[in-house]
Amino acid sequence: MIYGLIAALGWGSADFTGAVSGRRIGSLATVLVAQSLSAVVVTALLFAGAHDISVLRPIAGWMLLNGIVSAVAYTAHYRALQLGPMVVVSPISAAYAVVGVGLSMLILHERPGPVALLGAGVTVLGVMLASTDLRKLRAGTHGVPPGLPWALVAAVCFGVGGFILGWGSKQVGWVPALWASRAAQLVCFAALAAVQRRSLGSVGRNIGTLAAVATGLVDLVGVIAFSSGAEAGFLSVVLVASAIFPLIAVALSVAFLHERPVPNQIVGAFVAVAGLILLGLGA
Repeated sequence: MIYGLIAALGWGSADFTGAVSGRRIGSLATVLVAQSLSAVVVTALLFAGAHDISVLRPIAGWMLLNGIVSAVAYTAHYRALQLGPMVVVSPISAAYAVVGVGLSMLILHERPGPVALLGAGVTVLGVMLASTDLRKLRAGTHGVPPGLPWALVAAVCFGVGGFILGWGSKQVGWVPALWASRAAQLVCFAALAAVQRRSLGSVGRNIGTLAAVATGLVDLVGVIAFSSGAEAGFLSVVLVASAIFPLIAVALSVAFLHERPVPNQIVGAFVAVAGLILLGLGA
C-alpha cells in the first residue's frame, strides 16, 4: 500500500506540473521532454545496478506492447490536461485502476472481495459525475468537458499499460521491466515527434520547459514506486492505492491554477477517489 501512496504523490504532482507545461509549450512537447528525461534516468539506473537485460527476452514482446500502450496513454493524458480542467481529467484518468484490477483478476487470478467490487462501482459513478455538467443537462444542452475524450483514452491505456508493467516487474524485476517500457516509449515518442514537428512549439528555457522537466522527475518517482511495489506485493493493491492521485492534483489546480469546476464535478471527483479507496481496502 505504501508504494502505491508514494506513486500517487508523484503522479498527482506530475498532473499539476504537466498541466502547467502543456498550457505553455503544448502537450506533445511536454510529453517528449518529460519522458525523454525519464528514459535517461532509468537507463542510468539499469547500468548502475549492472542489471542483465537478457532476462527481458521471454517478455520482450509484452514490454514492447507496454511501451506502445503507455506512449498512447501519456500523450492522451497530457493532451487532456492541456485542454480540460484538472478536476475532471485526473479522476477520469485515475479510473485506470478499475481496468488494471479487472485484468489482475482475469489473468493473475487475484480475487478482490465484495468491498473492492463496490468500490469499482462507486468509482464509475464518480467518474460519470466528474465528467458531466448537470446544469447544462437540465438546461437541455449536452456540452462535453474539454479533454474528456482524451482522458477516457488515457484511463484505458494506463490500465492496460500499468498491468503489463506490474506483471513484467514480477517476472524480471522492476528496473529491467521499467527500462524496457521506457525504451519502447521513447521510440514511439521519437516517431511521433518526427511526424508532428510543426506541433512542438517553442521548447526553450522557459517556465513551460522547466515544468516539463519537473513532470518527468515526479512522474518517474511515481512509476518507480509503482513498479517496485508491484514486484513486492499484490498488483491490484498497488494499482488502487496509486489511483488516489487526483486528490493531490485537484488541490493544486484549485489553489494555484484557480480552476473552478461546477459543484457536481467536485462531488464526482471525491466520489471517484472514495471508490478507489474502497477498491483498495477490499483488494
